[in-house]
Amino acid sequence: MYTLYLTIPNPEDGSSLPLTFLDDGTVGLIPVVGTVLVQDQIPPIDKAVFAQAKHQFGDDFGVPAWYLRSVGDDTHSIAYANGDHNDVASFDQLANVIGLGATWRIGDNIRLSYDWGQNRTDFGRFMNGNTIYNHEMGTSDFDIAGRSNGSTPRFWVARVDIGEADTDQPGSWNAFADYKYFQHDSFFGGNGTEGVPDRYMDGIKSFTISGGYVPAKDFLLEAFYTFGAKGIGKRDTLYGPEHFTLGDYTRIQATFKF
Repeated sequence: MYTLYLTIPNPEDGSSLPLTFLDDGTVGLIPVVGTVLVQDQIPPIDKAVFAQAKHQFGDDFGVPAWYLRSVGDDTHSIAYANGDHNDVASFDQLANVIGLGATWRIGDNIRLSYDWGQNRTDFGRFMNGNTIYNHEMGTSDFDIAGRSNGSTPRFWVARVDIGEADTDQPGSWNAFADYKYFQHDSFFGGNGTEGVPDRYMDGIKSFTISGGYVPAKDFLLEAFYTFGAKGIGKRDTLYGPEHFTLGDYTRIQATFKF
């Protein structure tokens, strides 16, 4: 990386510091050594093939399985530091996700559910990896020595639902609580949770509780609270990898059917 400065010979008694905004200076290139921080960018999936199958074992237990594969992905290249040079990793497949689940109904008002899945691509393992740092103890010097791939990124969600808020039945209600665990790059958006934004899904584990109530026909009130959101792994910072946490998230919404 180079930075362009305007300089003049022997400025300020031979100082080597670059001077700028000089009308009669000469143009010179001065190399700048350091680290540039960038944010991970997972490109959107443009086209995908999706298939799902479900099987019911009796009246109270069911098992779904699904598969998602992105198609027609452009080659996606990522440059990363390795010592005094950059390496480049290239990928032509973003998503190859398998998922399994189970739902168990207990009586008329309680349902337990569990979902699990993996993104089985090299891109997913790269994004789920870590930058390699060489650190001399007692100093703030961190030399970047490339990147190591992580394991195949996986996710799982455990949830319990009680009751059912039916807008045709005033006075009906529901509540749920869940625990979510999404490793980095196991998640591609469209989480369908209504109450949880994307930032609480990718590379995060968190809890959510929610309740809904129907005060009148065709009118639904709901509240969601997400808490305990923490990073599953470490994220890169200027001074090496660090653990991180997110704040709590509250959402209240009203729905009217007409």
